Amino acid sequence: MACAGPRAVSEFRKVDIDRTALLDTLAHRDNLLETAAGRISVRVESDIFESSFSADFFFSAPDSFRANIRGMIGSVPASAVTIGDSTALFIPSKDSLYIAIDGEEENPVIGLRIGMADLVNALIGRLELAYDSLVSFDYEGQTAGLLLTDGFVFRRIEILPSAWVPKSVQIFSEDGSAIIDIGYFDFVEIDGIIRPTKVMITNPLRNEKVMIEVEREILGGTLPEGIFHLPVPDDVGIWYLSRRNDDNRR
Repeated sequence: MACAGPRAVSEFRKVDIDRTALLDTLAHRDNLLETAAGRISVRVESDIFESSFSADFFFSAPDSFRANIRGMIGSVPASAVTIGDSTALFIPSKDSLYIAIDGEEENPVIGLRIGMADLVNALIGRLELAYDSLVSFDYEGQTAGLLLTDGFVFRRIEILPSAWVPKSVQIFSEDGSAIIDIGYFDFVEIDGIIRPTKVMITNPLRNEKVMIEVEREILGGTLPEGIFHLPVPDDVGIWYLSRRNDDNRR
């Protein structure tokens, strides 16, 4: 769909709705986020370093994502493709392809222990709520609070009901340890869909932060064919970041 100019949204009202209707509405909203493309600015912070970059991104549900890191005068010094929890990062200047699976290793794109799947989910904001995963539902002020579990982790989601958009998502383990904390800010309306223009992702245990500012975004459009294919030279060096060193090759 064509993208009309975004309109700032700052007022949200409580909506009288039961949990089934809310889940149905959120599922419908997920369907409106089948594809997305745009440009983002990213800043990463930890106790030992800071960095920033901008990227053009492309997304297709459920979990295909590409980011072309932007360099000087329109150059692309690196490209990353993520499918699910697997990421491939190609850096032409180093003649190297890095392959990683989300886990205990540092993210090859941002250098923090925040997985690419977490970053993609946070940026796009698809909630993909399973009806049988809902533990509780309540209102706190103007927000609707949902607590969900898959048996391994819990998610606490705050929804702005009149906009059907998340205000925050917290993911924590069964013992209550925080894993990921996501906050959404500065909302705009794009073709009838309320979207955040700022996203903050935090790993509380490691004091790591990723701040994303959405400079522009198009929803529901047709993506370039083959956008999630990452062509690399045959003789490129391949580095598996979560495997044994002798798996790596030139």
